Amino acid sequence: MNEPEPSDFATMQVATLRGLAEQALLAQQGEATLDVEALSARLREVVGRGGPPALGEVLLGLLQSRTLTHVRDRRGQSCRKLAVEALRSLDVPEAREVPEEDLAFANARPPRLPRWLVPIAATLTGLGGAAALVLGLILPVVVDFLANRYGFPPVANLMVGLLGSATFWRAVKLVLNAESQPEDVRALMLLAAASVVLFLLDLPYFLNGGPGLLIAPLLAGVPSALTALLLGAMGVRPAWRS
Repeated sequence: MNEPEPSDFATMQVATLRGLAEQALLAQQGEATLDVEALSARLREVVGRGGPPALGEVLLGLLQSRTLTHVRDRRGQSCRKLAVEALRSLDVPEAREVPEEDLAFANARPPRLPRWLVPIAATLTGLGGAAALVLGLILPVVVDFLANRYGFPPVANLMVGLLGSATFWRAVKLVLNAESQPEDVRALMLLAAASVVLFLLDLPYFLNGGPGLLIAPLLAGVPSALTALLLGAMGVRPAWRS
């Protein structure tokens, strides 16, 4: 197979990025779905390797269209910032025409939180999940067994136990994984939301004098929400699409 000529490769590079820019504009208008990962990969390629001068016009138009304001890839990297960096890497006149707000956005340095906070927060989340599992399911089952009451645990207890198990497992994975991922934030947010749902479902029963499970889901949900907020402050954004 013949290797593409340098001029052909440059033409293809410009055409690919122009197509993604048009896709971003259509996505903003609700007429298409932007392939964020492909756009991010192309921008990173320009940042790392440069490209033909014709890319300058495409990148400047992409920034001026305001289509990348809230676009982030799965790693939480802003495509808007990548576009500014890509344009800066090119020796073209368009690099001096970058809008001031885009320059300010690209130059902004987010607050850097120490990475060791993540395993600490994940450990607390794991302990909360384990406590929810014990208080919501294991302890009531053991008490019923010792009292010679053999029956299927109530659905509410099963749900709290499932929540505690899922929270504990997600926290363990976060402790073992050195690099947090957008999927971690998504999972923690969903677990926190599930704890709120279980809390609200059990609240009327508790107010009517029943033995409620109010504390158990909160033990899992509160640290999950706090850990998700911590990861968000570090720049990791939830991925809602696989």
